[in-house]
Amino acid sequence: MPIRYPEDRTYRSIIRIGKDSYSACALAKLNITLSIGKKEKNGFHNLSSTMQAISLHDFITLTKTKPGKSEILGYFIKENLIEKALEALSANTGKELPCRIEVAKTIPAAAGLGGGSSDAATVLRLANKAFDLSLGIEELEEVAQKVGNDVSFLLHGGRALVTGSKEHRIKRMKVPSLYYVVARPLMELSTREMYDLHDRTGKSFLELASEMCPDTRKLLALVKKHNPVESGITGKGPTVFAGYKSYGECRSVAESMAWLKGDVFIARSVERFI
Repeated sequence: MPIRYPEDRTYRSIIRIGKDSYSACALAKLNITLSIGKKEKNGFHNLSSTMQAISLHDFITLTKTKPGKSEILGYFIKENLIEKALEALSANTGKELPCRIEVAKTIPAAAGLGGGSSDAATVLRLANKAFDLSLGIEELEEVAQKVGNDVSFLLHGGRALVTGSKEHRIKRMKVPSLYYVVARPLMELSTREMYDLHDRTGKSFLELASEMCPDTRKLLALVKKHNPVESGITGKGPTVFAGYKSYGECRSVAESMAWLKGDVFIARSVERFI
């Protein structure tokens, strides 16, 4: 029998686990489509991407602490977007936000799955609740825009067309009911290098990732044989995804990836959670 995934409301819930402690899921995202436009004067490329939140997630716990004592545990990503999110939220509200944040990581780093951005977006939601800031979604979006790419979308979840360069516009879309196999080869691609290569060659991230990572090319060929509803790479790669209507189809494809030296996950699409 297929495993039973939690209902969408579980993923969007903020759970109070103590007097001053709150927890929530930080969902991964897929770039179902990704089109890279010209580089703007602000130094950012104009992007257009259909993004989808999936059930693969980190788990974040935020606990209020005494003034002047803040720490982040279990977070080892080079660019600390959680710290940046707290600083941006503090600047927006004019309040100190002393807290301890614990991160239980599941989403692989540097895989194009938005783990760091999702952690930051979730911390914004948790801090808003824990410190009784009472910020509305538009105000949280303004803060999220200052933190990093994808953070605004991951504040919402669901599926959306995300466009723009430094600041993103989000147009909500209908979420299909799909199961996804998500496969990450053990190879890290540099975001800066990928953009530089795109600017020089005009090639898409999918083309570049396929050339640079043999396992990405092999995975893409494998999933297409099983007629997915949608497939591709997410972000800059090298992670490959493929969506299917049934868990059984998805599991069969995942089992055929036993040769991969990397991570293979099965997840499902998740509706908007704010």
